Amino acid sequence: MRIPETNLRETAEEILIRLGENEENARTAAAALVSADMRGVNTHGINLLRLVSQRVSAGMLSFPTRVETIREDDTTAVLDGNNGLGQVAAFRAIRLCIGKAKRHGLGMVVLRNTNNVGALGYFSSAAAAQDRVVSIITTNGNPSVAPYGSAEPFFGTNPISIAVPSGEGKSLILDMSSSIVARGKIRLASLAGESIPAGWALDENGESTTDAKRALKGSLLPLGGPKGSGLALMIDVLSGVISGSAYGRKLRSFHELEGATGVGACFIAADIGRFVDPEAFAQTMNEYVAEIKALKKQSGVTEILLPGELELKKEEESRRLGIDVPATVVDAINGILAAMGSDRRISATEEKDR
Repeated sequence: MRIPETNLRETAEEILIRLGENEENARTAAAALVSADMRGVNTHGINLLRLVSQRVSAGMLSFPTRVETIREDDTTAVLDGNNGLGQVAAFRAIRLCIGKAKRHGLGMVVLRNTNNVGALGYFSSAAAAQDRVVSIITTNGNPSVAPYGSAEPFFGTNPISIAVPSGEGKSLILDMSSSIVARGKIRLASLAGESIPAGWALDENGESTTDAKRALKGSLLPLGGPKGSGLALMIDVLSGVISGSAYGRKLRSFHELEGATGVGACFIAADIGRFVDPEAFAQTMNEYVAEIKALKKQSGVTEILLPGELELKKEEESRRLGIDVPATVVDAINGILAAMGSDRRISATEEKDR
């Protein structure tokens, strides 16, 4: 279903406010959720409102979100998300980090005791495009990935995003998990009764499986074997250990009512202007991208894509045609609205010419 951006954003805001979030935080979180849907990352979009509603009802999510400063100096800070919305805490953290980078050249802010932060690329891309800083963001999650050589999970999918501003108002945005595939894709396969490719996951006995349901009881595999395993470990240290948050097996799933998740995150920003003239850098990046695009293509390849380009193309399509949201998610959100006594409903828009 194609949903107008305004409809989706206002719906998300209303649900969050009715659940007890304040208006400013609701706007911040709704913008992050809708951006994920616009970029085709539905696992981090308004679908998460179902889980937010369940956790609030179970007393496992604290509204309104209150972000507390534990300690701070010129270039660093430690924030506590107090078990509120991860998107709100992450927004506060990256804005604080960027401010430090602009004033002092570099900034690093760690965040503890929060929840699912959502799509990291949303925060890193804004930092690159609006503030012309290089940003690195990491976050951890509940055990779902087996360390290289292990038969059971210990790491989360532990994503990392790195964004670099480039010319023409665009940015290079790397946003990836350290597992070979996102756990959400296996959940979707399980719901659809479909198998998964070999090499994605292990079953509960530590054996390779193509059965999505057995994979959910077992472990995902790290990206690139020992390389992804090492990356997941370092992200867990940066996000959880350094921040004083949970890590490894101490983390809990946002998808299950197991208690506070204990998610941590790390935000690093560097002001490009402290190293090179920003205009010269933008020109160099334009030339850099053009050189890659001009390379000889492999057979069957029509375009060489760079990090973040697929998501950008999807976002532009969403602005033209409306946001593509699965019908099951639309039904679930409309069900939440009805249960809250709201007259609002998500409705599809007429698809325009492509």
